[in-house]
Amino acid sequence: MPFLNVVDPEFDFTAPEVMAAQSASWYADSPLGPLVLRYAEAAELLRDRRLDHGGDDYLSRNGITSGPIYDWWVPMIVNRDGADHRTLRGLVSRSFTPRTVDLLRPFIRATAEKLCDEIAESGGTEFVGAFANRLPLTVMSELLGVPTADHERFRVWSSDIGLIFALATGGDTAARVERAVAGLTGYIDALIDERTKHPADDLISAMVAAWQVEGTVTREELRNLLVTLVFGAHDNTRHQFSNMMVTFAEHPGQWTLVRDRPELAENAVAEAMRWRPSAASLFRRAAEDFDFRDLPIAAGTFVTMAVHTAQRDPRAYPGGDTFDVTAVREAPLLQFGAGPHYCLGAALARAELAEALPVLVRRFGPPVIAGDVPWRPALGTHGPDALPLRFPRPA
Repeated sequence: MPFLNVVDPEFDFTAPEVMAAQSASWYADSPLGPLVLRYAEAAELLRDRRLDHGGDDYLSRNGITSGPIYDWWVPMIVNRDGADHRTLRGLVSRSFTPRTVDLLRPFIRATAEKLCDEIAESGGTEFVGAFANRLPLTVMSELLGVPTADHERFRVWSSDIGLIFALATGGDTAARVERAVAGLTGYIDALIDERTKHPADDLISAMVAAWQVEGTVTREELRNLLVTLVFGAHDNTRHQFSNMMVTFAEHPGQWTLVRDRPELAENAVAEAMRWRPSAASLFRRAAEDFDFRDLPIAAGTFVTMAVHTAQRDPRAYPGGDTFDVTAVREAPLLQFGAGPHYCLGAALARAELAEALPVLVRRFGPPVIAGDVPWRPALGTHGPDALPLRFPRPA
């Protein structure tokens, strides 16, 4: 069985040896346990009730058994199942509706135009700081009711908390996540108090009102939900923006195609997420002993879905080894999960990308990478920490 060292800082889910392993088998061995490489098996396992999220076990394997990270992560909505999960998800979904997302679209477009105005003045930019960070942060702050003056603090916290999925890479990762969790928890606590006394037209006020009326969750659960929403609404989306721009820099003809055919924007966003997803991997824990395909899986085993690899699986995506904004891909993306735990923020992420891309392609020519690009580890949430780009004027 192939062995792939996913915790190596230089590991790449689309490296030739990884794709060769996918051709040979549906899974490989890794330091974390089985690594699922093919789409069909990953999609099936993401829905398999014999697997859970294993929150406490995941942290203990990374040396964390108490403290702010433990107190946030273990009771988080993604680590709940059954009735508990339905109750928490219901509180969010009643306030965070498709109509909420649609009402944000004009704000998203206006924000994208404003950020492009700033980029246009110089013709080049560090894209993460100038756009990828700022657009989802501004939208999230508008949604939650976070004052503009607090955006910078929020930016650091909501970026560092995303390193939770990369604890196995070591270094100062755990310390950065802990600072982010502590900061966000305190800030959200203060916002709950403020919206309890002075409701506003924002998501926190709606969730606080529902919490007070229904009484089905505790204040601690409400706070945890909101911290998790901040985490999901910013970090993954900012990396997806940057991943999309790297992809178009590598495929400038596809950028021009979207400019000439704006109706392709939605499809182009879906293809960009398939090609280089920000959620490069997802993990689950076996809640019992069971056999899957030809593999016995013991209770307590962590199974990692190699989303980045599986979303290029030719068995699911014919011609999937090429990036093509015109292609009609039938298989749903894996990066948002599946089943009861399908990502609540998926619609907002798609809306931000789909509203911003037409603005970018109309305003600028295909992006050109203009310097070194430092990347986050492949494991977990993946994308550039910085992305220097030059934008030629459109032809």
